[in-house]
Amino acid sequence: MAKFAVLDGENVINTIVADSKTIAEEITGKMCIEFTTENAEPGGTYIGGVFLQRKPYPSWILDSDNIWQAPIPKPEYNELDYKEYGWDEITLSWIEK
Repeated sequence: MAKFAVLDGENVINTIVADSKTIAEEITGKMCIEFTTENAEPGGTYIGGVFLQRKPYPSWILDSDNIWQAPIPKPEYNELDYKEYGWDEITLSWIEK
């Protein structure tokens, strides 16, 4: 059995496990692309032969490795203060959780 991304244009709308691409496309009625090591996920896209994860926030930018990055780097984790940070799209900054 293989894993397939179910596409609507460039958008990944679902994933399915099937014996073949033909069967996956017959079941879904959509174009399907097999994936193995890359992660295809609903809400992601398939562009230029590459699966891209969902864009986490509107302000984030795709880097040269096809990974979404915040417009400013996340503060480094400091073992002494145990602070965790989350992205705040309103202020476009990392905030302490």
